[in-house]
Amino acid sequence: MTTGSFKLARISGIPVRAHWSMGLVAILFGVNLAAGFGLVSGAIAVVAFFLSILAHELGHAFVARRYGVETQSIDLWALGGVARLDRESPTPRADGLIAAAGPLTSLAIGVVTFGIALAVDSPVLGWIGFINVALAVFNMLPGAPLDGGRVLRAVRWARTGNKYRAARDAGNAGRVLGWSMAIIGLALMLNGYPGIFITLTGVFIAMNARAEIAASYIGEQLDGIKVRDLTWFGLAHAGVDMDADSMIWNRSRLGGAGAVALDSNGDGVLDGIVLEDALWAVPGDQRAMVMLDTLMVPFEQTAQAGPDDDLSSVLPRLNPLRPVVTVWSDGKLQGIVPPAKLRERLLSAQQAAFGRP
Repeated sequence: MTTGSFKLARISGIPVRAHWSMGLVAILFGVNLAAGFGLVSGAIAVVAFFLSILAHELGHAFVARRYGVETQSIDLWALGGVARLDRESPTPRADGLIAAAGPLTSLAIGVVTFGIALAVDSPVLGWIGFINVALAVFNMLPGAPLDGGRVLRAVRWARTGNKYRAARDAGNAGRVLGWSMAIIGLALMLNGYPGIFITLTGVFIAMNARAEIAASYIGEQLDGIKVRDLTWFGLAHAGVDMDADSMIWNRSRLGGAGAVALDSNGDGVLDGIVLEDALWAVPGDQRAMVMLDTLMVPFEQTAQAGPDDDLSSVLPRLNPLRPVVTVWSDGKLQGIVPPAKLRERLLSAQQAAFGRP
């Protein structure tokens, strides 16, 4: 989701990013709301809609912080938002409360706003109140990856003591929910009613639920493995004046890490990493002209973990196209899980879980 996103703000230390697809929703909502409420009121309603989603995600983030779970970012996009937590919930109780915090925030905003709308006779405030209540109700539907699915997972985790089995239960519920929504949306369209959004949302839910089920099987195979077990401690550092060709000539400095940490601004602060694979991907005749900062992966785009974190807890934060885990302790970079070693371990877990690569 980081691709195509831009930073909006930082709230209580949490970066807030918006995906370009939000613009499509803003136009769609804006046109319809302007026709009903007028241009100015319609614009206010659109802004309030996105602020409502942000408040929903902040609800997750603030409750998560109470349980020692930080939020790496909040990403807003066409189908809503997501608070990207830096680790799994420590207990079933924490898991359930973190999940429920978003819908409860939306419900509170909806009830208060709707009450004010009735008192002052404001259709716009009435719409904002309705949309927040609808957001709360929809997100509490019992199926992953919705918040209701997280609550279901927490309940099943508490009852069975097995968080992986609980994740599969929530995922299976999500598949049923998602495909049911898709069928309903398709039926609406076949009968001349608008249903494309319901269909797309249903397919999104079903596909993500399936991915969570698969992740639970792989996570189970990785149970007991700590991040430190795969970590290469002590990354080499490079400055802003280093080019790809020079780094390849000095690749012995990389050791088994397969990466180098980069200070891209020359201010003594490390900003990201450059993978060895990215160095070799540059055509040989161009390497001397390609500076490392153009190949850098910012730390915020990596999965960040502590040495004693369970490796399975890091999986949901991995970018499948760039599976990089940076290892931190007390806010300081300690090392990296070499991508090649991580891929090897994940492939082994996949083969054990499904009997195929």
